[in-house]
Amino acid sequence: MTELIGKFHPLLVHLPIGILLLAIVFEWLASIKKFKFLKKSIRLILWIGFSSAALACLTGYLLSQSGDYESSAVEVHQWSAIALTILAFTYAWARMLKSLKRLYKFLSILTLVLVVITGHLGGTLTHGENFLFAGLSSDEEVHLSTIDLQQAHLYEDLVKPILQNKCYNCHGTSKQKGKLRLDLPEHILKGGKNGVVLVAGEVDESEMIDRLLLPMDDDDHMPPKEKKQLSHKEIEVLKTWIASGADFKKTVVELKLQSDLKNIFQGSEKEIAEVPNEIVSAASENVLASLRNMGVVILPIAVNSNYLSANLINVTALDSAINLISQLKGQIVWLKLSDQPITDKHLAKLSSLTNVRKLWLDQTTITDAGLQHLISFKDLLYLNLNGTKVSAAGVETLQALRNLKEIYLFKIIFSEDQKEIMRKRFSTTDLEFGNYNVPALSTDTIILKAPVR
Repeated sequence: MTELIGKFHPLLVHLPIGILLLAIVFEWLASIKKFKFLKKSIRLILWIGFSSAALACLTGYLLSQSGDYESSAVEVHQWSAIALTILAFTYAWARMLKSLKRLYKFLSILTLVLVVITGHLGGTLTHGENFLFAGLSSDEEVHLSTIDLQQAHLYEDLVKPILQNKCYNCHGTSKQKGKLRLDLPEHILKGGKNGVVLVAGEVDESEMIDRLLLPMDDDDHMPPKEKKQLSHKEIEVLKTWIASGADFKKTVVELKLQSDLKNIFQGSEKEIAEVPNEIVSAASENVLASLRNMGVVILPIAVNSNYLSANLINVTALDSAINLISQLKGQIVWLKLSDQPITDKHLAKLSSLTNVRKLWLDQTTITDAGLQHLISFKDLLYLNLNGTKVSAAGVETLQALRNLKEIYLFKIIFSEDQKEIMRKRFSTTDLEFGNYNVPALSTDTIILKAPVR
C-alpha cells in the first residue's frame, strides 16, 4: 500500500511548485496600486501551497523506500523539501499577522530560492546529473568513428561513454531503477534486483542486450521509449564487448577487435536504394540475346537505365543461364531464381553479382553452405528463402549483411527459441516466418437465404 501511495509523488510534486510560485508573484504584484486586490488571496494560496508541499513530502518519502534512488542524493532532496514545507507554513502564518508585514517580501524571496533548489535536486534524481543542459551539448552522441582503435581501451573509451550518455540517468549515482547501477564495473557485474544483466562471452544470455532489442512499445524495453535510444552501432559495440568477455581493462588491440569494431564504425549510415545511383555501362547484347533465347525474362529496371532485373522462371538450360548471368555482375540488381533447382554450386558462380539488391531463392534446393556465398552481396536489401532447406544457424551467417531489411522464411521449421534468437540478432531486419493465425470474424461469413415463395 505504501509503495502505491509513493507512486503519486511525481503527480503531487508539481502542485506546491506552481502554487507557491503563484503566491510569490502575487506578493510582488500586490505592491503595485492597481494590483492591491491580490493581497486578499495570497494567504489562501500559501496555505494550499503548504498542504500540497506536505503531501509531496509524504509521498516522496514513501517513494524513496523503493530502493531505486541513491540514499545520500535522496537525503539532500528530502531535507530541502522539508525545509521548503516548513518555510511555506511560516510564510502562510506570517501573512496572518500584520505586525510581520515587513517580512513578507523577504519570505517570498527565500521561498523562491528553496523552490528552485528543491526542484533542481528532484530533477537530478529523476533525470540524472546535468539534466538541464544535457540536450544542448553537441557532443552528447558518442562519435565512435573518431576513436583511435590502436590506443583505445574497449570499456573505458567505447563502452563507458555509451552507458554514460544513454543509461546513467536511470542507472547512475543518483537513481538506480530496478536497483541497477551501470556507472562502475563492480555494479555492472553485480546486476540489479532481477539478477545479473550480462554474462561474459554470452550475448544471447545477457539481459542488458535483451532489453535493448525488445520492441519499443514493450514495457521492459530499455531505454524507455521517451528517452534517447541507442543507435545500431552503439548496440553492436556493447554486443562485441560482451562477446569478447566483458573485460574492463584491456585495450582493443589486446582483445584483437580492431577489425570487428572498424566494420561497425564504417557501417553505412545512408539508405541503400533498390537501384544504384552510380552509372554503369550497358550489358553485352549478345549475352542478353542468349539469355532471352533460354527463356530468361530480363528487363531494364527503369527507362534509359542499364541496371537489369532477371527472372529465370521459364529457363530451360539452367547451368548455361547461370554462367551467362554471372557475366552481368555490374548490371543485375534484382535476381529471381524462384522455383528452380538452384544449388549451392550455382550460388557460388553468382557470388560476383555484388550489385544485387533483391534476391529470390524461394522453393530452391539451396542449403546453409549456399548462404555463405551471399556474404559478398553487401548491398542486399531483400532476400526470399521461403521453402528452402536452410537452418537457423545458416541464416545467422547473414548478419554480416548490414543493409539487409527483409528476409522471408516461410515454410521453414524453426523452434520458437530459434525465432527469438534470430529476431535479436537481426534487430534492424524484418524476419517473416509465416504460419500466421488469422482469426475468423463473423463479418467474414456471408449468409445466403433462399427467396421466400
